[in-house]
Amino acid sequence: MTRLFKLALAAAGILLTAAAAQAEGVMVFGASGQLGAPHVRILVESGETVTAFVRPTSERKRLTGLDIQYAIGDLTDAESVLAAMTEFKPRVVIDTSARRGGMLTREQPFYAQAMRNIVDAAKATGVEQIIIHSSVGVRGSAAKLLREQFGYDTESQNIRDKGEAEIYLENSGIGYTIIRNGLLEFEPAAPTGNGYLIDDMNAFGRITRTDLAAVSLGCMDNADCLGKIYHAQDDSLVGPRPGGEEGE
Repeated sequence: MTRLFKLALAAAGILLTAAAAQAEGVMVFGASGQLGAPHVRILVESGETVTAFVRPTSERKRLTGLDIQYAIGDLTDAESVLAAMTEFKPRVVIDTSARRGGMLTREQPFYAQAMRNIVDAAKATGVEQIIIHSSVGVRGSAAKLLREQFGYDTESQNIRDKGEAEIYLENSGIGYTIIRNGLLEFEPAAPTGNGYLIDDMNAFGRITRTDLAAVSLGCMDNADCLGKIYHAQDDSLVGPRPGGEEGE
């Protein structure tokens, strides 16, 4: 068992060096959401050129004041994904997208379709690395713990959909990193600086979205992360989660 990237937020800029900040930059899918926005903010602070892929109706308040460029489209529309990558030519793609309640039911596919569109466009435009956020429970990870302690259905259509997305990415031939999230703290939640990634597929824990973004970005342009699956957690978070709003 190996712990990786225990990363205080102050150290995030060290891992995201100026050498990595090339002209092509990074495209973030789901950029305006609770998880995507911290990724964008840290990338901008590190000097990256960032393209936020958002739907025409996306609320952008979390991105206010950030020096970024926008690509407008829909992840379920292959042509708009390809058009965005063709225009902005990112070297790294980060997928923080989440199914929206008003868009599709949990029985309908979203994640696999979105990943097919991302991967196919990435192949056509020369993307070097794709980092995706998935969920603990996918493909049997921590399944016994989730069933027995939380009553979580690891055989649901939603979980199978995410599993298909992971497999499509793994078979793409593109450098990839899969990060599975457990419990995310309700927004707003102050970062602790104690988040980390672990390669134990039975691990399940909590983490704030800002800490999750920081440790995830430690895998960007990092050869040690290629072809790997990690679980994200923070052992300093104990007790009940404070109240707040969940969802993207």
